[in-house]
Amino acid sequence: MSEEKSQSGQNAQIDRKNLIKAITYIAIIIAIMGIVWLLPRVALGTSTPFFSVSSESMVPTLNVGDYIVVKYQPFNELKVGDIIVFYSPINPNDIIVHRINDTKIFTGQEVLITKGDNNLYPDPWYVEQEHYIGKYTGFKIPYLGYLALLFPFPVNYIFIIIVILIIFLIEFLPEKKENKVES
Repeated sequence: MSEEKSQSGQNAQIDRKNLIKAITYIAIIIAIMGIVWLLPRVALGTSTPFFSVSSESMVPTLNVGDYIVVKYQPFNELKVGDIIVFYSPINPNDIIVHRINDTKIFTGQEVLITKGDNNLYPDPWYVEQEHYIGKYTGFKIPYLGYLALLFPFPVNYIFIIIVILIIFLIEFLPEKKENKVES
């Protein structure tokens, strides 16, 4: 009988250790996801550093499904030729990625005139500072943006993080193994 108690005590101890280990892993995963979520926002100075291109208006520079990186740059430092991301002045729920075509002063403040590279004419509105989100950094991952377009937030971020991790592992793990073999 004491052997049974001893055995059940060991099982309880093992279960407790497994539970602690599982909680530790979950905490580490949550911490890593938090860092992955927070770090780009801090480093790039914007609360929304990633966008998926959803229209053909910027072809051939940007294609539908491109996942682009955006950084904060002060509105008054933007110049003609920069590609920016902004809320549509007509429909604030729409986010647009277009190139600055011109600037002008309108009602005492600087405004931007934008145009998609694939569009014939400039946009029929002015982009004011309140609409501006950030400037395209020049870094994009083709096709990855389709995940963000297909799946709602936050599911899309989870898929995107997984894909980026897989790409990272494919790129860097074989190289490490080769180095270990050579050593």
